[in-house]
Amino acid sequence: MSVLIFKLNDVSDEEADAVRQLLADNELDFYESSAGRWGVSIAGLWLKDESQKARARALIEAYQVERVASLRTERGDQPMPGLIDRFKAAPLQVSAMGLLLLMVLYVSIAPFLGWL
Repeated sequence: MSVLIFKLNDVSDEEADAVRQLLADNELDFYESSAGRWGVSIAGLWLKDESQKARARALIEAYQVERVASLRTERGDQPMPGLIDRFKAAPLQVSAMGLLLLMVLYVSIAPFLGWL
């Protein structure tokens, strides 16, 4: 029976290609499913033989540990941008998102407080 081994939703093309190549290089029999026209299905890599799951999972985990380490060294010690950094880069977009957040919060809470 087939078993899902790697979800492709929100995965970069580079990482997806590397995992496909990893599985092919280790002669693991797999196939790929797409998210479909509307994007509601599971896009992923599936093993055809469930008995190979442990081996495939170990290979993918080792690859991901190596990928994280290389991305960390590539990025260096740069901190993640904070809210102020994002505001400086795109003040209109951050302000619009903040306003939208406040509107959703108001509509969600107002009926309970009798404001509507």
